[in-house]
Order: sequence, then structure tokens, then C-alpha cells
Amino acid sequence: MPQDIDFFLPFDTGSNPDTDRAREHHIAWAHGRGLVRSTAALHRYRSWLLPELAAYAYPDVTGPDLDLVTDAVCLGFPLDDQFDGPLGRQPAQAARLTGELAAIAYREPGARPALDVPIVTAYADVWRRSAEGMSPAWRRRAADNWARFFRAYVAEARNRRHRVALDEDSYVRLRRRAVGTASCFDLIERAHHFELPPAVHGGAELRELNRCAGDVVFLCNDVHSVEREEARGDPHNIVLVRQRTTGCSRQRAVAWVRELVRERVERFLEVRAHAEGQCAARWGLDARRSDLTRYLDGLCAWMAGNQAWGVASARYAAGSAGPDFVEDVTRPLSPPERVGTGGGPG
Repeated sequence: MPQDIDFFLPFDTGSNPDTDRAREHHIAWAHGRGLVRSTAALHRYRSWLLPELAAYAYPDVTGPDLDLVTDAVCLGFPLDDQFDGPLGRQPAQAARLTGELAAIAYREPGARPALDVPIVTAYADVWRRSAEGMSPAWRRRAADNWARFFRAYVAEARNRRHRVALDEDSYVRLRRRAVGTASCFDLIERAHHFELPPAVHGGAELRELNRCAGDVVFLCNDVHSVEREEARGDPHNIVLVRQRTTGCSRQRAVAWVRELVRERVERFLEVRAHAEGQCAARWGLDARRSDLTRYLDGLCAWMAGNQAWGVASARYAAGSAGPDFVEDVTRPLSPPERVGTGGGPG
């Protein structure tokens, strides 16, 4: 698969000194939550290097904060894989599951979810930990971002069911929600224990910076995963959309995506310079300018880290488009499977 594609990403890729410990924490957490149970599943799950993605994306976060963002980021992959099977073509069933997932963040943190299945209880645990110490404004914004992300699965299931052929603009609008980066970007503040004022988040500049960074993540991911989607007959990939709508070759479609990445990165750098200059003063951030810089550095870490992970992970390597390894995490666990929330796999 095209994992060796070079993108214009002039950002440093930081290494996190707490990666090894966080990895073992996450594996134990995922097993305890019933997300990864068999030895074969564990072996393949480890090969995806998901904790390394979180470590790249939050290179200066350690301890329980790194544990949280690792669990939150990694959790999206077992969820995503559920929709590679029949669920991904059943909008009503997808809506039932994702509706309950979205509802979690609108309840009090720690409230018992209505659907007692591993993926839902795991997300409930992540939300409880994410909300700790954060303001009502942050929690509302994060909840809305969760809801948009989960609802995108229903839209994708409907597209597959009815064989909808998206054009490039329609695909990009959907993919911006389906990629889930908005929730990952919310965790930049949670992991570093600060919050930018609502006026900053509501400003056109930060919205564009978030959009550019999220686009870079999904564009790079789509290049890495194009053969995976193609093998499954899934139309939700920008490379496949470009080939279908223009009749161009795979090589030309990938080159076009690389140019889109360059455009988004160049625009990000331009807007960032403006935001850290004139906008910081306008927003009254002179005394908290470091918070804005830290947030924007977090966006850069996500762009660079996602690419570093995509090149190294076995998730998109040759032969990875076969049957899914992940257990069905949308059904209740049987009593012998209820192993608690800690401990490693047997």
C-alpha cells in the first residue's frame, strides 16, 4: 500500500518519553474493557502501533493525561472497524449505536450508559476522564464534536446502502466529520490543563486552523488506506473519489492529494502567523499567549504525528485488507468475558 508517500509537513515529530508505559496501560485497559480479548486479536492490535499515534500527537503529555488521550485516540479504531462489516450498510442499526455513543457526553460524566456493550462503556469511561476539571463551555463543545463524529457513521452507512456516488466537495464535507479530529483537538486543552476562551474557538481564524489541520490528517490517511477501502468496496476515500469523478490514474489522484496537503499546510502557516500576532491581542490573550501557541503546536503535532504513524503502522500495510481481527464490541459480553477494567490478556 502507498505508505511511503512523502507529504509537505514542515513540522517536527516529537518523541514521548512515556510511550512504553502508556502502551502497556492501554493494552490492559482495552483488554479489561472487552475491546481486544483473544491472543490473535492482541497480536494484530499491537502491530497497528496505536499508542504510538497518541504519543506522536501529544509528545509532551505524560502520566494519567497520556493514558487518557491514548485510550481516547485508540478507541476510534475498534469502533471504525465495526462499520467495515454488515453494520456499515445498516443505517438504522448504526443510528442506534451511534445515538447512544453521542448521548454519553450530554449526560453527567460517570452516568451509566443505556447500552451495556464494550464500545459504549469504553467511551463512557473516556468521557468521564476527559470531562474532569473542564468547564461547561468546553464540555458542550466537546459533546457537540462527539455527536458530529458519531452521526457521520450513519451518513456513511446510508451512502453504502444506497450506493451513493459522492462528488469531491460532498465527500470532503462528510469526511471532516467522520475523521474525528475535532475531538482529538479538544483533548489538546484537556491534556495540558488549559482552555482557550470561547471567543477564540468561535473566531474565524481558529476555525480555519482546525479545518486545515483536520484536512491534512484525513488526506494523508486516505492515501495510506486507499487499497484497504478499495478491497472492501468502500467508496469513502478521496483518492477513489478523485479517480471515479475524473477518470484519472491512481498515481495522478495521489499526486493531486499531495498538492491538497501542501495547500492546506501553507494556509495553516499563514493563518497561524496572523493568529499569534494580531488575533492574540484582539482576543485579549496577551497574558495567555502561550496557551494559544501550545494549542497550535498541538495541531502541528497531530499533522506530523499522524503521518509518522501512518508510515509505520501495520494497519495499512500489504495484506491488511483481509478479515477484521476486532471482536464484535457492539454486543454484550458473556459472564466469562467480563474481566473488569484492568489486567492484561490471558
